[in-house]
Amino acid sequence: MSANYTVAEAAEYLRCKPHFLEENLKQLPHQRMGRAVSFDESELEAIKDMFRVRPERVHASTTPAPTSLKLASIRPSKRAQKTG
Repeated sequence: MSANYTVAEAAEYLRCKPHFLEENLKQLPHQRMGRAVSFDESELEAIKDMFRVRPERVHASTTPAPTSLKLASIRPSKRAQKTG
């Protein structure tokens, strides 16, 4: 039998704020018994997969990287610019 996690426990497991889970509950897999919301381990793994970022792989070879990959266009956020 799989353990169930409360919103607070699920947030700790996912390393996010409980508020994030509560605001996005309609889009996230979960269980509801009346007003009580819980998550099991498979649902938490599904949530992690939903937010997993997989950048395109750049193949290491002797040919140059495609010109469409413009690392120079990556800039710090405005917040980082203000604090720097």
